[in-house]
This record gives sequence, C-alpha cells and structure tokens, in this order.
Amino acid sequence: MNLLISAGEASGDLHGSRLLQALRKARPLVQAFGMGGSRMEAAGLQRIVSSDSLAVFGVAEVFEKLPGLGRALSALDSAARNRSPAAAILIDFPDFHGLLARRLRRRGVPLIYYVSPQVWAWRRYRARRIAQNARRIITLFPFEAELYRRLGADAVCAGHPLVEDVREGLAAPSPLPDKTRRRLVLLPGSRDTELRRHWETLAEAAVVLSRRFDLEVVAVRAPAMAESLYAGAAERGIRVVSSGLHPILASADLALVASGTATLEAALCGAPMVVVYRTSAFSWAIARALVRLRWASLVNIVAQDEVVPELIQDDLTVERVVAEGARLLSDPERLAAMRAGLARVAEELGPPGASARAAALVLSAVEMRP
Repeated sequence: MNLLISAGEASGDLHGSRLLQALRKARPLVQAFGMGGSRMEAAGLQRIVSSDSLAVFGVAEVFEKLPGLGRALSALDSAARNRSPAAAILIDFPDFHGLLARRLRRRGVPLIYYVSPQVWAWRRYRARRIAQNARRIITLFPFEAELYRRLGADAVCAGHPLVEDVREGLAAPSPLPDKTRRRLVLLPGSRDTELRRHWETLAEAAVVLSRRFDLEVVAVRAPAMAESLYAGAAERGIRVVSSGLHPILASADLALVASGTATLEAALCGAPMVVVYRTSAFSWAIARALVRLRWASLVNIVAQDEVVPELIQDDLTVERVVAEGARLLSDPERLAAMRAGLARVAEELGPPGASARAAALVLSAVEMRP
C-alpha cells in the first residue's frame, strides 16, 4: 500500500510520525511519501518536501512563504501523478491542504483528513467543503467529529495523542526537588514571538503572587527557546528548567499558560491554570472579525464551558494576571471545582492509544469501495 501523507507544521509532523509508525506496525508493507519534518522522515516517510521551513504562524508571514509553498504544492502534485497513491492523508495545515486537495481530487486520489483543520472556528464554508470531499475525517476531539457528521461527513474521533505523551511524561522523574512551598508554574509559550509578548507580563505577575502567597516560581523553557528570552528570571527568583514538563505541571498549585496545546497538557496533569495570549494588533483584528468561538483556550472549547479563566490581548496585564491568580490561590473550593472541570476535559480526550486507533481508521477508509 502506497500513501501520500502531508503535514506542514511541527505539531503535524509529530502527529504524522506517530500515525505512520502505527500504520507500519499494523501493515509492515505500507509505504509513504509526501511532506513532513524530521520526525516523519525518521518514521519512514520518503520526503518529497521538507516542512521545516514552511510553517506559518501569522497572517503577514504567509506572504513571505508563498514561493516555497507554491513549489511544495507542485512537487507533491507531481509525485501524486507519478506514484498514484491509494489515498492521501492530510494533517491540519488547512490553507495549503485545501489547494493540494483540489489537485488530488482531480487525480482521483481519495482524501483522508487527520487532526481535522479547525476551520469550523472561523471558516464554516471550508468545513462544509472538507466534509463533502473527504472519504473520512479523523478528529482529536469528540465535538469536532459531531460537527463534521452534521455536515454529512464520515467523521470519527480517535482521541488525542497527548494522552499517551502525558502518561509517559508523568512516569519520568521530576527535575525539581520535592516542594516545600506552593508552586506557581509559568508556560509563556513555545515560539519566540510568544515569549516576547508574554514573558515580562507573566514574570512581573509571578513576583507579586509569590510575595503575596509565598510561592516557589518555576518557568518551563520550551525546546529550542533561547535562555535570553527569559530575561531577569534569576533576579526575580524564578527558576527556569528545560525538562520534566509533565511532573512539574502535576505538582503545580497554579499555572500561567499560553493558549495552545500546553493548556491540554496542563489539564491532563490536573494543574489549575490561567490561560493567557497576546498576538499582533493586525492578527487580533482579523481574529475578532472572523472567529466564532466564545473561548480561546482548547480547555474551554473542549469543555464547552468556562473551566479556566482567559486573559487575551488587552486583558493580559500584570494587574489582571495577579487578580485571577490571587482569586484561585485564596479559594480552595474554586481550585477544587476547576480540578474537577479539568478531569472532565481529560476524559473527553480519550484513553491512550489514539495513534493506533487513527491508523486503523485510515486503513479501513483506504480499503472502502469508492
């Protein structure tokens, strides 16, 4: 069986590598080619295009990447013409994969979406188009599968691969000694731009909270983030570590977390949190005009309820972070209620084994009669 698999960002590369490993475990003769990063290549993908330089995180950055994205599109289309894959598995990266899907459909290649693009949040017409054209959509969250089923798609939730990651992470030893004071954990982001927009605000708020509540403050440095981005940490009494994320989150009495996948990791570790995010004024204006969601954090979106407070854009100030943090740290009942809500979110993410379930769903979709 020959498959085209395409992922365009670091998270897609990670999910794609696990999926490919599970596919080859189930069917050792599976061959795959397409677009991905180093993880997918290590899992056995014959890379036609490297995704490492193509990820786009902002509206303005799209224009800088257009030439490379155009070359990638042509290369994958040409490879599909020459190799006639049994199906194409498209992992997130919705704008690029929308263009690729159009070309692949013309070639008669069945389309399977994995990590369904979150176009339901701001471009519902794209969700309808994906539902119409996909042989199967494999989602990470139950509400996504339900949404696509309402649009007429064969959509199934496989669960989130993070569940297994966090379980494995919690089994590892913590790099920190046993705590003697309550612990405040800072997760200011995993990209340079996020650190530059979040760090000073969170660090200053952490100082105020640590003095008021006698807290130990720990910041977890994301892989590849320069230590210089955590300026003034030592002077503020903030310890910066670069490993042991999950045991540290499990020990947190409170976490200040940049919106994104890290909020789900915190939920799986049972860490009470305040979610924060700030982006450029241009991107924020576009998001406000287009996005149709009540919440920004994945925790609240999955719960369909306000389980955790969110401080987004202009609401992200030192004073607001301190106020939300103090409200939680001074109220054990509020903390207990939040932990109960986080436990419900963790249940929604499913049991371990999501990649193996996704692989089985891919294989059964490939073997369907047209």
